Amino acid sequence: MSDLTALLRLGLAPGSLKSLPQHALLNGRKGRRIQSRLRLLDTSDRRFASQGWLCLGIEDRAGLRHQMLPVADAAGDDAPAVDGELQILAEGKLSGHAWALDRDGQTLELQAHTVTLQRGKHKLAYEALVLQGVAGSALPVLHALAADLSLDLSLRWTGAAPVVEAAAMLDLIEPPPLRAGAFEIEVTEESDTAAAFVGIARRCLAQFDANLLPVLRDRDIEGVHQMRVALRRLRSALGAFGDMLDGDRLAPLIDDLRWLNGPLGRKRDLDVFIAETLTPLRALENPAKGLQHLVTVLDDRRTAAQEALQSALTAPRLASFRLGFERFLDAVLDGSAVVDAETAGRLAPRFAASLLQRRRKKLRKLGREHDKLEIAALHEMRIRAKKLRYAAEFFRTAFGRKETRRFIAALAELQDCLGALNDADVGARLTENILSTPDRDPAAAAIAAWFAGRQQLQLARLGDAWKAFDDIRPFWKGALED
Repeated sequence: MSDLTALLRLGLAPGSLKSLPQHALLNGRKGRRIQSRLRLLDTSDRRFASQGWLCLGIEDRAGLRHQMLPVADAAGDDAPAVDGELQILAEGKLSGHAWALDRDGQTLELQAHTVTLQRGKHKLAYEALVLQGVAGSALPVLHALAADLSLDLSLRWTGAAPVVEAAAMLDLIEPPPLRAGAFEIEVTEESDTAAAFVGIARRCLAQFDANLLPVLRDRDIEGVHQMRVALRRLRSALGAFGDMLDGDRLAPLIDDLRWLNGPLGRKRDLDVFIAETLTPLRALENPAKGLQHLVTVLDDRRTAAQEALQSALTAPRLASFRLGFERFLDAVLDGSAVVDAETAGRLAPRFAASLLQRRRKKLRKLGREHDKLEIAALHEMRIRAKKLRYAAEFFRTAFGRKETRRFIAALAELQDCLGALNDADVGARLTENILSTPDRDPAAAAIAAWFAGRQQLQLARLGDAWKAFDDIRPFWKGALED
């Protein structure tokens, strides 16, 4: 393989490797044997981990080499130097086979291996596939190859290098939840609309992938929130560019997005309710009677919600969805998944200006009456604000940064205010599903008062937040078509 390679890593269900050589793509070929000794290393003060990196020592027939792997996609561009005295954190081995494949004029390599790692008494094993090709044109071919393999193999989407995932499971590293801002979207004045959409969608998917391991670890509730944000941004992008795209090819992917949103939403609602409502109420000097019962009930529900979410995120359906979405984006770039070629070839800033103008108009239509709106209408206003903010963030690099920064900041303040109102409404309904009415239950009464207070606080903020946003001149006016 060239040093410039396209990589695709996938997990396998235990035992899948045994049947791989008989797959039609390999036709019984034995493949080249690969075997190496592995060590996870760091300095005595854990310098690599503190900088967001994992040091992997690989020893095979070619000798000993060190590979620095980012713990998260937002790790610095420059890996720390492998110098000084290193300590062994875990040891293990990799064994498997590699096959050379010719597909669509590309020479690819398929590696299938088993990895075992041990730290003290803790030992784990996993099976994985690695697909490689010359960077650039090989990536769509790798996506197609993996999709074919998924028809017969139980694949798992990992979102990270398998050895990084293994190091986390051995508690050697802790991948942090990552916000959308960690994945800069570069849309320039010269970008066409199709390329802009693909770049935006892939950044949303990268944020989803980066939060997969933190969500499975369940050490920080922010991971679920950021994974949900990634999918919301993706759905918003699909809505923005929908008229340009082949709806028939997109439909099954949208079904998968709805499927993922179910367990994510249930887990997020419980996380917010426990952390932002029950925890401060329990910390009061004289907490209401019955709060502990509610804590017990919701902790059980949260555990069940986490198990359901983990089941979805480790299911073959997720791998099928991610591979399917990558293939869809490849098809957008080659034009086969585009139904409006004129829009696809249009300069992205002009497309963005028209989109932003429409979304701002829809938000202002409701916002002018914000002081008269009921909670349901304020929820709709929040959705419109969210869609406008996502669109502004998608295209911020195609316009002046100073103007977009002020606009997005004001819109974020408005969205946060409306979001807090929505969280209070969701929390109040969640309480009603568990406890009696406030006049019969002290805990329900305390929570109802808490939510009422939060709603009044946010309603008092709403007027100022709306005026600050409405006073800002749209930054896209100069790009609007005559």
